Amino acid sequence: MDAANPLPQTPESPAAASRARRWLQVVGLLAAGVVLGLAFAAYGGVDLLLNFTNLRYCG
Repeated sequence: MDAANPLPQTPESPAAASRARRWLQVVGLLAAGVVLGLAFAAYGGVDLLLNFTNLRYCG
């Protein structure tokens, strides 16, 4: 007895999968950029970056 497959077989073209993956990467990079920008804005902007640099060289 063969069990019926409840899901229809709709093959996705490689071009569509590549396009979807590219959009997901773009959205992820934009979200990371927004989070990073908000983090610097919340902690004083460029001063935070300079403090990290000073800790690296003077610590």
